[in-house]
Amino acid sequence: MSISLLHGPFARVWWAGLISMTGNWMLAAALPAYVYLATGSVLASSLMFLASVVPHVLLGSLAGALADRVDRVALMTRLNLLAAASVLPLLLAAPSSMWPVVLVCVLETLVTLPLGPAENALLPTLVPPTRLPRANALNALNNNIARLLGPALGGLVLARAGLSAVVLLDVASYVVAAALLWPLVPARSTRGAVRINLKVVRQAGQALVNVSRDGLRLAREVPALRLLLLTTALGGVGEGLFAVLLAPFVVSVLRGDAGAYGLIISAQAVGGLIGAVVMTPLAGRWSPVTLAASGALGLGVIDALIFASPLVLSGVWPATLLMILAGLPASAGGVGWTTLMQRVTVDERRGQAFGVSAQVSALSVLAGTGLANAARTPDAILPVISVHAVTLLTSGVIVALRRRVLNVPSADAPRDGQESLPG
Repeated sequence: MSISLLHGPFARVWWAGLISMTGNWMLAAALPAYVYLATGSVLASSLMFLASVVPHVLLGSLAGALADRVDRVALMTRLNLLAAASVLPLLLAAPSSMWPVVLVCVLETLVTLPLGPAENALLPTLVPPTRLPRANALNALNNNIARLLGPALGGLVLARAGLSAVVLLDVASYVVAAALLWPLVPARSTRGAVRINLKVVRQAGQALVNVSRDGLRLAREVPALRLLLLTTALGGVGEGLFAVLLAPFVVSVLRGDAGAYGLIISAQAVGGLIGAVVMTPLAGRWSPVTLAASGALGLGVIDALIFASPLVLSGVWPATLLMILAGLPASAGGVGWTTLMQRVTVDERRGQAFGVSAQVSALSVLAGTGLANAARTPDAILPVISVHAVTLLTSGVIVALRRRVLNVPSADAPRDGQESLPG
């Protein structure tokens, strides 16, 4: 059985994700530029960042649990419609006013929090187990296409037509995504219906603490999940460091300018796209453990070479070429990690597992962001950002050494002489 992007449930989910994520990236790229040009304030940009990250820290587990307690397609459909409504306050934003921007960052993040866990948990039900790595590779391709197209389109539309045009395009992308998913919504579902009312809101508030505890219990009971969450935490610290220090690294270490920074960001997106294209036909030929370990180790080595390149060669071109090359191990590692997450948890708890992972990632990104403040002088930038490579190499070594813990049959599959993983 092959995976088609032209028809069938997987195709609808794939195209809906591509369209909505492209619109999301358009706004994500245009909004910081709009805010900085309007206010000239770095603090305003920091407030935007916090408004987008804090909901992940506080509600990641709850979002994942929601994806397990209602029909996932119905949830994704309605959340896309709510996301379209959540960005509309930006149409009322005055150039000097920050409150609509912060409000939209919080609302959009809250509404879209369950989308990732729901889609990742839904995927194993749409394709046979043997095709799951390839399906994850196609999703990685989807993400990288959106990441490449969205910022470029967002910047262009912002420059030509203003923020309102970007907002309307983002709204349209969410509506189109919901329309694509709507035929897949079952008339009746064995899971709960998705209704947004005061009772649900009250119950969600009451359940928050219990759900967070339940997510931690799930991690304790499933050793493979606990190990994957450890690699998530390491990756988040590195991601926070990299996000904060990449621009200072380009300017102060590579001696580049704003154009050089844009070039390296584009190279990162191009590398991710190339890596996803290459991995799509190859993903099923290696075990998820091999993909996860080799991906983290390969990315760690290439990142170390990027950070060491200015010690040997001048200019930004070595780092640019290496950034493109990094796309292949990054894609391999992402496909392997996602497939492992899907396999080590049962369907009824899979969304919660991804929600807990998002929460751990957000917390560790904040930790990495704080650690980046240790680079207070230009001389400190290189050693501090190099910790990013160390976190990746450490993750790869952990996965390689503990492959027996991770290399287990799917938690949904019956296994002779074994009980299924907790669920």
